[in-house]
Amino acid sequence: MKNKITVSALLALFPLTVNAYVDNIYGNGGVETQAFSTEAEAISAANIEMENLKEMSPEELAFTLRTPHKNLKYNSVEIVDTEVKTREKDGQFKGFVDVEYRFARINK
Repeated sequence: MKNKITVSALLALFPLTVNAYVDNIYGNGGVETQAFSTEAEAISAANIEMENLKEMSPEELAFTLRTPHKNLKYNSVEIVDTEVKTREKDGQFKGFVDVEYRFARINK
């Protein structure tokens, strides 16, 4: 009798576990540097930021890059590609690290 109750309880919970699945999502975002007077300084600062991003753990990347924090698998964030760019406004240059990344989210 105990076995039947245990099996019934497990079967009752089975639909709840089947409905949860993992989405692998690609994102695009980045990190911007402070303003500099020359484009070379902005690129140099952006290169440093890029190296810092590459050294971060997946958990740190989850809070640095734009990711949905609800149902996010924090250890799944990984960088796919990076590109250093500059932006100019009013004679000031800002470095920008354009980041393409991938992460997983659990949907219930």
